[in-house]
Amino acid sequence: MSVDTNPAVSLAGTESGSAGLGGIPRQLRQVRRDFLLALEPVRPSVYRYCRSLAGNVWDAEDLLQETLTKALAEASQRHEPIRNLQAWLVRIATNTWLDNVRRSTRNTVADFSAPEMDRADDGVADPLTAVAVEAALRRLVDVLPPKERACVVLKDVFGYSLAETADVLDTSAGAVKSALHRGRNTLAAAQEAPSHSDGSSGGPAAVAVPSAGHAELLRRLADAFNSYDIEAMVSLFLANGRTEVVGNVSETGHEEIRTGSLDHTFGPEAPEIYRATVHQFDGEEVILLWERPKDSPDAAEVVADVVRMRAAEGVPLIAETKVYFFCPELLEEVAGGLGLPFKTNGVSYF
Repeated sequence: MSVDTNPAVSLAGTESGSAGLGGIPRQLRQVRRDFLLALEPVRPSVYRYCRSLAGNVWDAEDLLQETLTKALAEASQRHEPIRNLQAWLVRIATNTWLDNVRRSTRNTVADFSAPEMDRADDGVADPLTAVAVEAALRRLVDVLPPKERACVVLKDVFGYSLAETADVLDTSAGAVKSALHRGRNTLAAAQEAPSHSDGSSGGPAAVAVPSAGHAELLRRLADAFNSYDIEAMVSLFLANGRTEVVGNVSETGHEEIRTGSLDHTFGPEAPEIYRATVHQFDGEEVILLWERPKDSPDAAEVVADVVRMRAAEGVPLIAETKVYFFCPELLEEVAGGLGLPFKTNGVSYF
């Protein structure tokens, strides 16, 4: 079914903006949709890898989306077929994450230039099991330097061989052994150290303090959702405010937002009824949208969407919302983590 005839679901996007290029945007969206569907079998494992690297669920989803965007561009230029989708995507995710770390932190990213040491080979038992390593990384994600973290995740969580890990990181097996030794020892020591009462690791993954008025503005948006007042919703945005349906469409300005995602979700033709509630997840308040079919008033509601908001600086208006309707792994982690019933919606318009 094409985007034109597909009943839009949960803040899904608009066809506006295609007039200047004729049908090209629609064709590109079809190509991207087909690409995302082809990657669905390996997407959960790639998200899990991104989640092991990133400090929180939101950064993990950003890393996954950036990886998928780069992968589509790279695939369009390849001559040879891609024989191992997961390994290919993991390599792109790793390089993307390391590049982002270099740009956004003051920490020196290890370059594997330290002398290689004769460490245990694949046949020697690891000091931590894969489950323990992943659990430790979730709690202590900032403890390890970036490349040590990547080595530990690839080798001890995902079961890559030394050679495969070295190939992903473009280094030698000996350098991977050394990084693994350092990383495993650091994780083991950190697990044994007493935890801080505030649960903070002190690293860059710490949750940013919301701007003044963020909570009130988020609740005003939730109230507008529940009253189905589209004009009230639009009025909460900056004139050049932005809505991103993550991985699918973006809208800028009141008119695009009004006639696109909001009308598709809350307009009279929408086949579902939505109800908004505000919840705190991982230190941040977000909106959850509960869904039930419009023609089934007795049907049980389930969480079908997560909405985040970024307030503008200096004025009580919304600069940007991010809508995670087409992010199944994130939906599962957020709603499931809150113990709420939920549904996932695939990765793109169908």
